Amino acid sequence: MQQLLNKSTLTVKRAFSCQMTRRTKDLVASIVSTLSDSTSSGVEKETLILQKRVALSRAITLIESQSPTHMQQADLLLNHVVKLRGEKSTHVSGNGDESDIMEQKGKAFRVGIAGAPGSGKSSLIESLGTHILDNCYQGDDGKCSFTPEKIAVVCIDPSSSITGGSILGDKTRMMELSRHPRAFVRPSPSKGVLGGLSSYTNDVVSLCEAAGYELVLVETVGLGQSEVDVSQAVDMLVLIVSPGGGDGLQGAKKGILEVADMLVVNKADGPLLSAARVTAADYKGATHFFKSRMEGWETPPVLLASAETKDGLEAVWKEICRYRKIAIHNNVLRQKRSEQAHFWMWKYVQELITNKMKSDEKMRTTAEELETALVQGSIAPRAAATKLLGLTTSVLAADSHTWLK
Repeated sequence: MQQLLNKSTLTVKRAFSCQMTRRTKDLVASIVSTLSDSTSSGVEKETLILQKRVALSRAITLIESQSPTHMQQADLLLNHVVKLRGEKSTHVSGNGDESDIMEQKGKAFRVGIAGAPGSGKSSLIESLGTHILDNCYQGDDGKCSFTPEKIAVVCIDPSSSITGGSILGDKTRMMELSRHPRAFVRPSPSKGVLGGLSSYTNDVVSLCEAAGYELVLVETVGLGQSEVDVSQAVDMLVLIVSPGGGDGLQGAKKGILEVADMLVVNKADGPLLSAARVTAADYKGATHFFKSRMEGWETPPVLLASAETKDGLEAVWKEICRYRKIAIHNNVLRQKRSEQAHFWMWKYVQELITNKMKSDEKMRTTAEELETALVQGSIAPRAAATKLLGLTTSVLAADSHTWLK
């Protein structure tokens, strides 16, 4: 009887896994499928674009879900995306130049936009994104430099520490860009995660990349000096600074300035223009003390820009293109992405263990007992954590044995 029960359980698990795989494959196919060049009318093409955007939105919602079933489906989805990208890369014989490494392999260039609250990150992304999509810049050789056909924007919105909710209002500052047919804007809650990102920002960026967006802009929540996790999800980090945002000593302080690849003093217009110039000069003097980023990009440039008047946007975009070209030539992007993969693996391990500790009934009971002991002063917080971690190890081992049985 027990053998029959075990056999039935295994059959159900296999059927459930096959069902998830079929659904996931259908979802991936709808995301990574390219638009046909043989569309007979503009209406049909617009319909296909809408379908692809809806599929990408559904995939991101699946990735961000905390449901155990959805989390298993999300793992399958991401594995399929990685496999498809790997198969595409194996058919390319690279020679190391810009067009071969990025365009043919289908890898997007990822730019992080970080800054303190109120520095104008959303407004600058709105102006810069529309500027990129509506203009084509000429390189030194007379050919168009990096001109992405489609742009994706991932906005991380802070979650309330009291209710846990998020307004997700950054998209309201990007009305023109969000309506653009070649742009995709997606707000995501931080869910209390520190570092300026949400738990699954890296996965969301990977899905946008798989959907064919050549440029992905990641807007962080308002950051402080020590929140640098955003550098682990992007290829280039642009730090937005407000006029009067610090003197030379502020610029020399450690933290996010050490990982920023470019600084943009925003709101450089009207009565704030003179203050913006002073701020830019202070930061330029401080950046010379930073460690060299890479050959050809020793110190981060400091630029003036205005999201309101659009001044300085062309210079900002040209510097982004120049960084991209240098990073590809020096093979920095490949090395950086390899290091980022290790970072996110351990970050996910920490989150999964924490979620398991909160969801398991036995662990919840033990945690409540330890919390009572902490209040009574009979156990130290560190000792309580060690005891809870030991129980976590046994629970995870039992779950793994049950699933693989």
